[in-house]
Amino acid sequence: MSTNDYSVFIERLAENHYIRKFSKKYKSKAWNVTLTAIREFLRRYDNIAPKHISNTAQLDIICPIDSWMIVKLDFKIAGSNISAKSSGNRLIAAVDSHKKTIRILLVYSKNEIDEPRETDKWKKVIAENYPEFKSLLK
Repeated sequence: MSTNDYSVFIERLAENHYIRKFSKKYKSKAWNVTLTAIREFLRRYDNIAPKHISNTAQLDIICPIDSWMIVKLDFKIAGSNISAKSSGNRLIAAVDSHKKTIRILLVYSKNEIDEPRETDKWKKVIAENYPEFKSLLK
């Protein structure tokens, strides 16, 4: 297990659009606790996704290419009794395992990016707003 923590950054699109909706929808204390928990979870990325091979119950590795990969994290709001998977809350992040950085690109509820083809929809948002990751999404 690695003891070197990752640096976690929230991209402007995620902050200004998606996270703002969560902070308005949920009491600020619940959302602040949730966001802190997400950041702490991601900081220990090497411990939760050993060798980037197997997916955890909450974390799906979507597109690994070289040192970069796109991951999807299911999460629940602090204080809720709904599981992370059932909540429909998702986070999409880009992980650079060489630089040990994680960039949170999107934070959304399935009510915002819904079926059918949820994955295609969030990939389109990523490709349009983060051209540097477009090649990871094929």
